[in-house]
Amino acid sequence: MPTTTYDPSSIATLPPANDAAFDSVEVLTDQILTAVARSQKLGHRGTRITLTRPTETVEGVRNRLLMAGLAPVVRASSVGGQSVLSLRC
Repeated sequence: MPTTTYDPSSIATLPPANDAAFDSVEVLTDQILTAVARSQKLGHRGTRITLTRPTETVEGVRNRLLMAGLAPVVRASSVGGQSVLSLRC
């Protein structure tokens, strides 16, 4: 049975925590809107999306989702300085 050699460059790494390119309000809002559109296209109902991030980021995403006509709910997280955004569509 053939075996492959270990290639460390083939390992996918996660982005660093609080990386602006991955945690920005615009990126997160676009990801949520894409997920909502995909869910609706597939005919899913009652889909829930939850986002936990620093409160400032969550409020920014909430405002953009409100402008898009969605009704997200924000609550405090059990972790200080964090909030949880929940969206049901």
